[in-house]
Amino acid sequence: MTSRQSAGEADKLVRRYLAQLDAALRDVDASRREEILAEVHEHIDEGRTGLDPGDAASVRTLLDKVGGPAAIAAEAGAPSPGSRRWDAWAPWLIIFGPLASGLGWIAGMLILWTSPTWSRRDQLIATFVPPAGLVALFFGLVAVLRAAAGCSGHLPALHASAGCTAKGITLPLGVAILLVVVGLAAHLLPPIHLMRTRRQQRSTFA
Repeated sequence: MTSRQSAGEADKLVRRYLAQLDAALRDVDASRREEILAEVHEHIDEGRTGLDPGDAASVRTLLDKVGGPAAIAAEAGAPSPGSRRWDAWAPWLIIFGPLASGLGWIAGMLILWTSPTWSRRDQLIATFVPPAGLVALFFGLVAVLRAAAGCSGHLPALHASAGCTAKGITLPLGVAILLVVVGLAAHLLPPIHLMRTRRQQRSTFA
């Protein structure tokens, strides 16, 4: 391995460490988080002044002495990763909770809003978009069934038009199907995003 490759590996270790620290500090006040990151970065740079820039092993030892990102974040008042053990349930409860008289959905909301895993934006989207998707899905299915029943093709051609509108206001079948697809996507995509965000954070600390 060349000295340039070794230096690149050492720099990569430092960048990965700082990225882990930044993720661990996500629930700390922004100004305080930037202050801690700057202090730790400066401390690492000072520690590397007496080291071979390409000595990755020495950089690992230096980072161990600085302390683990989770430990530094805990000292700064960030919730520990262990407090997130219930997070895996939140997306599933949001998806299937409405089927259990809404109690599961309420439990999912409690986990979602008390967890430090997700941003406020993710929490708001996961709170309001899936229920709206369920409403759209319900009306879309009703419209599909109504359109299919009214225009099933069993009526004479001269009376087909009258038969299709006899049951009140109906949506065209294509629009009704589109409403079903949009409603299903709106209900499923936000919880799936929550799962992916949690998985990314867990891999960051791995």
